[in-house]
Amino acid sequence: MRRRVMLSLVAAGLVAGCGSRSGTPSGPASASSVPSGGPSMTPSEVAAAREAVAADYAWFEGVADLRKGFCFVWVRDVRPAQVLKRMGAKELERIGWQQMVGAGDGQRGAIEKYYFGVSRLDDDWSLVIEDNGTLGRADDLLRPLSEGTTLVCLYRATDGSGRFLLLEDGAAQLEFDPAAPARRDGARAESLAPEISAAGIGAGGDATAGAFALAERLTGVGLSLELLQERTYLFSEVPTGQRKSQ
Repeated sequence: MRRRVMLSLVAAGLVAGCGSRSGTPSGPASASSVPSGGPSMTPSEVAAAREAVAADYAWFEGVADLRKGFCFVWVRDVRPAQVLKRMGAKELERIGWQQMVGAGDGQRGAIEKYYFGVSRLDDDWSLVIEDNGTLGRADDLLRPLSEGTTLVCLYRATDGSGRFLLLEDGAAQLEFDPAAPARRDGARAESLAPEISAAGIGAGGDATAGAFALAERLTGVGLSLELLQERTYLFSEVPTGQRKSQ
């Protein structure tokens, strides 16, 4: 996330609950109308219960603030405060969506810290969002965050390349670039191939939209811009281990 001057905002409690979508009839069903991925369901079982497709995430193309790159991380059964503890991160303040993704002063050279926001989606899932950074490549943070649980990461770099990652207890179940889906790795790369295709990845459409649809199929939680905007985020930082360039 691009570093920015911290805003003095009144700390607000995290907004609980997933909330239903307010899209057109062509959009996906609300979270309340389908299984939400409870503790008894595996990611594959949740995937079978979902029918999200790339067209459901056409709205994301209009989010200009994230066009330079982003990272979304869904983590199951880990509360936002626990997310920070697992990552060794420090909470800086509590902010809204626009404060988190709005224009900042940017980062250049070696990056000393990752900046990101964490919020609660529903009773099962927390969401980490980074604006224009490289958290999606930081396996030293993502793997510990997935210990004993399931983690889904969708990352897109400034050059258009990306990464979709499904981790279970530190082990890669699926890993590929949505823009080049033919090459896939992970223990479930083959078994999840039908879900990848059904989500719309590799069909010549928007790879990012398809990847968001796949994430919904795996987590059982749909995203909308309204849902993201109504939440409060723990804006936080964690060292990258790199020295700042002179």
